[in-house]
Amino acid sequence: MPPQTKALPIDGASVTTFDRFGDHRGYFNELYNEEKYDGLSAPGERWKQVSFSSSQKHALRGLHCSPHGKFITCVRGSFYDVFVPGGCGHGFFTFEDDTCALYLQEGCFNPAKEADTHPFDPLVNVQWPVPEGVVPVMSAKDEAAPFLSVRRPKLCGYAPRGRVLVIGGTGQVGGALIEAFGARNCVGTYAATPAEGMIHFDLAQAAMQPQLAIDLVQTVYPEVVCICAGFTWVDGCEREPQKANAMNNRGPAVLAAAAAAVGAKVVWYSTDYVFSGGSSLPGSGGSKANGVAAADAGGPYGEEDPPSPLNVYGSSKLAGEAAVLAADPSALVLRTNVVYGPEHVGKNFVYQLARKLGSGEAMNVPVDQIGTPTYNRDLADATKRLVEAGASGLFNVGGPEPLGRVAFAEKVITALGGRRPLDAGLIKPVETVNAGQAACRPLASGLKLDKLRAAIPDWAPRSVAEAIDDWLANPHGKSLGE
Repeated sequence: MPPQTKALPIDGASVTTFDRFGDHRGYFNELYNEEKYDGLSAPGERWKQVSFSSSQKHALRGLHCSPHGKFITCVRGSFYDVFVPGGCGHGFFTFEDDTCALYLQEGCFNPAKEADTHPFDPLVNVQWPVPEGVVPVMSAKDEAAPFLSVRRPKLCGYAPRGRVLVIGGTGQVGGALIEAFGARNCVGTYAATPAEGMIHFDLAQAAMQPQLAIDLVQTVYPEVVCICAGFTWVDGCEREPQKANAMNNRGPAVLAAAAAAVGAKVVWYSTDYVFSGGSSLPGSGGSKANGVAAADAGGPYGEEDPPSPLNVYGSSKLAGEAAVLAADPSALVLRTNVVYGPEHVGKNFVYQLARKLGSGEAMNVPVDQIGTPTYNRDLADATKRLVEAGASGLFNVGGPEPLGRVAFAEKVITALGGRRPLDAGLIKPVETVNAGQAACRPLASGLKLDKLRAAIPDWAPRSVAEAIDDWLANPHGKSLGE
């Protein structure tokens, strides 16, 4: 198998995994091959210096910053094999004696051009994995290295960057969270389409290989982990229940356990689809389905109302709630519904409405589905406030009023007005039963916000009109109508 190289959330930096071939004699490990290892050296560069280091247990080397890129690989012991671009600081801490490293460098060492920084600089705030009670073994040179604010006085007074890991940072909830916490404080992940400054992470794979979640968390060492990624295509969940449970149940639980192990606060997002909306499964006659009641009185729902999912999506999310809280009882689980707002992909209900009606195309809209549409920036703001308040357990986060989908669409059209004129006559109301959807949907749904308002009384969700005004005044991601 060729080496596997994965980009890190530092421009130009990457971590590589190599195959090791062994037999009864020992092993052979290819450390570099320019025909295979594309991207490990800057274009047009060739390695100019090769160095070797051996370190005792609990040695700390760094933070060393050279103008030249370096490929650093472990020869004995264990640490990540990384490419460090020029101008980027690097270092490592050892857990065993005689940990050996080989360095391939794009230029020759020149002390006058090095810009080392103290490894415990409070602004850089590296989370070194030093065991409690252990004093790292450091060189006199590293102990005497200046803080970054000495080299760059304009940084005096800056607070250290936060460490918020956003799983699904390219989605509409993830994007709003990165806005709310501040991009400088966040590391996002993507699953399919690479995004600048983000790390690749596949939640479905992590469900089967928990070490992937552990590696991610130990790479970032976050203070907060927000798990926004999931399998949210309701009809797709019906067709692929195994994928639904991997991404909406087992994967989030694996991440929650990995995050809890490093002391990070876990936030995971669930849905009002854990309720039936007053409906029964076809042919159930009000009997039980998936181990819970198949019908209830309808919403809006509070956190204490008994769940009764109608479909695989809702069932997988309900199981995920229990699994995440079992993995980390201090986790924060947020139920939400009908999320809309600016995003990069442009697939939520408001985008679909603007795209179809804007091109003169009619759009079928369910006339009998009621929810409490949630502006993604309000959801992100509530998340941040709850984290800062130290909240845990289950909370609802939704919009200010129950709205049917047709009424919601009409409010969006009114709010857009002349800024994005849309013809309300192109809305074609249809009953859900005639919508051709594979999965049953809750009809009378929505979420009560009493518990949330008590926990963060200065938070208030915006109306549709207020949300649309904010969206147009502060655009982000794909434009409406694209």
